[in-house]
Amino acid sequence: MAFTPDVIVVGAGPTGLLLACRLIRMGRRVLVLEKDEVLQPAIRALGYYGPTQYALDKAGIFETARDQGFFQLSFSWRKMIKDGRSDEKVWGDLVAAWNPWEDSDMKPGDCGYGMLCLGQDKLRDICMEKLTMAPEYAQVLLGHSVAELVQDDNSATVTTVDTSGGRKQFSAPFVVGADGGKSTVRKLIGLTLDGYTWPYTIVAVDIYGPIYPPKGDPPIVYVLDKEHIAFFSPLRALREDGWNLYRFTLPMAPEDVEPAVFQEKLKEKINLLIPGKRPLDYEIKNSQPYRIHQRQVAKYRVGRTMLVGDAAHLNTPWGGLGLTTGLLDVDALGDAFELVLNEGKPDSVLDIWAQARHAVWKNIVDPMSTSNQLRCLNIDPDKPKEDPFFKILLERDAELQQINQLFDKEMLTRMRELVDAEKPLGANGIRR
Repeated sequence: MAFTPDVIVVGAGPTGLLLACRLIRMGRRVLVLEKDEVLQPAIRALGYYGPTQYALDKAGIFETARDQGFFQLSFSWRKMIKDGRSDEKVWGDLVAAWNPWEDSDMKPGDCGYGMLCLGQDKLRDICMEKLTMAPEYAQVLLGHSVAELVQDDNSATVTTVDTSGGRKQFSAPFVVGADGGKSTVRKLIGLTLDGYTWPYTIVAVDIYGPIYPPKGDPPIVYVLDKEHIAFFSPLRALREDGWNLYRFTLPMAPEDVEPAVFQEKLKEKINLLIPGKRPLDYEIKNSQPYRIHQRQVAKYRVGRTMLVGDAAHLNTPWGGLGLTTGLLDVDALGDAFELVLNEGKPDSVLDIWAQARHAVWKNIVDPMSTSNQLRCLNIDPDKPKEDPFFKILLERDAELQQINQLFDKEMLTRMRELVDAEKPLGANGIRR
């Protein structure tokens, strides 16, 4: 019997696969098309705040992700490393620290509490395992590049080219482009990512060595400096007296990531920014340079096709809002599909979703992520109260509690509430 999908998802990254998991949990068939024959490890995103954990839970994978990851509760901003003993550099002075969950009644391990740390490649693997266990509802075809996309009022048809050059066609009521910043789906529906590109390249490095967390302070560290900002986050539960695996993220000049000079320039940056005994002893497990942008499409829906994640928007990774926003796109789209496919609501629900998610990126994610990066570059670490956010953290006034309560919840889209708000009022004052 032929497999007839309700939704075709293009792209087997974390956003596309999470949507697929959500769809099969709704009892819907999904076909995932991925251009790569083998899924490559990605070393970018690694943190999942409260609302994204609920998205994982709705897709049926939170407990597995929780068991494979670990949790962090707070963030810190510090000066550049400084001299310690004669042969050692130590963490720079603490400028500010923040625990958004300090007033929470939840405990570690509860869904929605803290930041779950788990590489996005591991999240992808969890999703893939779940999909392979439901072959009657999910098919994942690797090595299938999308070449054409044709839509009418009732369905969309995707033409793919496999690695041998063979062409195939697949049709479904809806198509979702989750195929990243260079999205083919986005190009085929005539959209562009509008905005700007930052003037440097970001390099994500997984580094293993005797990198000890700051004593008594949060192990997630943002370095403040007008020339040399950086971000540190542990990739495994930390050891106080042994080697640790850290994600070290930093900007580099485009000419410094050219293959002929990249390794030497990266070594210079590591020596400049990472604490520890000199000469440093470490292993680089992975490194990945990539350009960063602040860009978004004009709309998230064209006909029967929707865009999510990096296919729809790109932003600086400072603050971890890239994958977070993509997963929340998918979470809200899953709610929208449930209303349309399972409850018979009109397709216009998808327009409500598209407009809401566009507004979230424009009004919240774009300015917040930009501020996160510029704060590290522009604020004098000796005068942190010149920054309004740092001033709130340091003075711990009433506004801090409000910020903690709203932290990351503003990025949510509650589809049922939005759809109900669109209904006309009946004679009894209740929305029909």
